[in-house]
Amino acid sequence: MIFNGLLGFAMMLTVLFCIGDIETVLGTTTAFPFIQVFYDSVGSVAGATTMVAVVLALTWACAIGITTTASRMTWSFARDRGTPFSRILSRVERRTKVPVIAVGAVTLFSALLTLIYVGSATAFNDVISLTITGFYGSYFLPAAFLLYHRIKGHVASKDTVIPNPMTEETNSPVIGSKEGINPDTEKSTTTGDLDPNAGTPIVEVAQAALAWGPFRIPGILGIINNTYACLYMIFVIFWSVWPPETPVNATTMNYSVVVTGGVIIFSIVWYWIRGRKEYEGPLIDDEVKAVMRMGSIVAI
Repeated sequence: MIFNGLLGFAMMLTVLFCIGDIETVLGTTTAFPFIQVFYDSVGSVAGATTMVAVVLALTWACAIGITTTASRMTWSFARDRGTPFSRILSRVERRTKVPVIAVGAVTLFSALLTLIYVGSATAFNDVISLTITGFYGSYFLPAAFLLYHRIKGHVASKDTVIPNPMTEETNSPVIGSKEGINPDTEKSTTTGDLDPNAGTPIVEVAQAALAWGPFRIPGILGIINNTYACLYMIFVIFWSVWPPETPVNATTMNYSVVVTGGVIIFSIVWYWIRGRKEYEGPLIDDEVKAVMRMGSIVAI
C-alpha cells in the first residue's frame, strides 16, 4: 500500500506539471483529457498511443481481477443461498472448476450498466461513484462488528483454551434446519444438495468461537483504531453522496444515493420475502471443515 501510494503521488505530480493549459486539455477532441496530456508531453502521436496502450493494458488487468473477485463473491454468497437464483449462480463447471454462470452474470451486469452512459452521462458517473459507498460500506460492516466484539470481550486471547466445536465425535453445531442436515443428531447427511454441478458438497453451517489471528492492535489502542476507522468511513460515505456543485439541478445532482438506497431496499425486500427462509449463515465444505478441526477457535 505504501509503495503504490508513493507511485500514485509521483504520477499525480507528474501529470500536474505536464498538464499545460487546462482549458485546452478539457476541450480535447479525443474526449479523454489524459490522452491530450500524454500527447502534449511527448509531442508525438506514436508516443501518446504507446502510453495510452500501457494504461489500457493495466485497466484490462485490473478489470479481470475485479471481475474474478466479484464473481467468486457472488458464487460464494449464492452457495450459501443468500442471493436470488442461488441454485443457478452456485453451479461450478466440472472440468475447469470455475463458476462460469457467476462470472457471466457479473460480466453481463457490468456491461449493461455501461449502457446508462448512452442515456445520461450524469447518471453513469453517479453509478461509477458508487464504488465509494460500495467499498466503504463493505469495509464499515466488518469494522463495526469487530469493534462491537472488542468492546463486548467476545474475542478470546491466544492463551485461552476453548473446546473444539469441530471434533469428529461431536461434529459441528448447526444453525436451524437445512435440507440435508439433521438438527436432531447435528450430523450432515447431504452429498451436495445445492446442485450436482456445484463443486464441493456443502455440509453444514459454521459456528465457532473467535480468537485473534497473528496480527492485532491490542487493548485500548485497537478500540481507538477501530473507532476511528468506523467514524472515518461514515464521514466519507456521508459526503460521497452530495452533489459536486451548486445550484443543484438535474445535471448536477448526485444520484448515487438513489442507487445505493435502491440496492438496500431491494436487499431488504428480498430478505423478507424469501432470503430469511433460505439463508441461515455461511456454509462450509469438507475441506474447510477439516481445517477447522485443526484448531479450537476461528482466527479473525
